[in-house]
Amino acid sequence: MAHLEGVLAMLEVPLLGWGWPGPVVWWNPVGGFRHAFSREVRPRPEQQRDTLCGQQVVLTDPSEVDWLVPTCDICMSAAVEHGRQQEQREQETSRKLRERFGRDGGAL
Repeated sequence: MAHLEGVLAMLEVPLLGWGWPGPVVWWNPVGGFRHAFSREVRPRPEQQRDTLCGQQVVLTDPSEVDWLVPTCDICMSAAVEHGRQQEQREQETSRKLRERFGRDGGAL
């Protein structure tokens, strides 16, 4: 298995035709659970970060086995909500583009 670089991008949202918008959240195993982290900063070993469940942790360089720990339920719920919010923002952007440029978004 390839090295996971300490993060997994999960919960992708539908694309608007411009490419992948990036992860909704970043995941990293720490403290016996896979925790979610905000998408703004990619988790790296030695960073002190806040999980979506509210814990402050220092990240490590997890092994492949570390990724087998259970997922934090609170982080998962928060990640799903982040995904819904991102999807709503993208749908709103798509709606505004359709209003401005027509049904096909101005495609040639």
